[in-house]
Formats: sequence, C-alpha cells, structure tokens
Amino acid sequence: MEIFERLEALIDAPKGETVNDARAMLHQFESAMTADAIHQFLLDLMTLVFVAESADHNFLASVRKLAKIRLAVLKMVCGVSV
Repeated sequence: MEIFERLEALIDAPKGETVNDARAMLHQFESAMTADAIHQFLLDLMTLVFVAESADHNFLASVRKLAKIRLAVLKMVCGVSV
C-alpha cells in the first residue's frame, strides 16, 4: 500500500515535519483497534527525529530499525501484508 511506502520513506529520511506528515497519513486508519499501534509507531518516529536532529548518530541505526519494526506491526494490525 502506498501510504506505508511513504511512511517508510519518512523513517529513512527523518526531519522536523516527519511526525506531522505521518500523523496526517495515519489519521485515515485510526480506530480503536489500530490506535495503540499508531501511537507506538509515532512515538518511535518522534524518537528517531530527535536522535537525527541531536546529531547523536551512534543510535540512529538502532532507532531507525525500531521504527521499521513498529511500522511492520502497524501494517499487520491494519491487515496489510508485510
């Protein structure tokens, strides 16, 4: 699904507006069933943006991997093949 490809692109290139872009894209999927997965993904994405902007690149790969795992969980919750 195109939205998840765009979300993965945001993970690979985090910048200041990344979280707002992701939140806007995920708004259409928000339901009682997906809310927790969406919030966990957004929290990890916020952490990734913080690490990228703080120039502490020692943790960047690990945080990026965690965000991709959360995105995979979100895809499963939304019924999209991973």
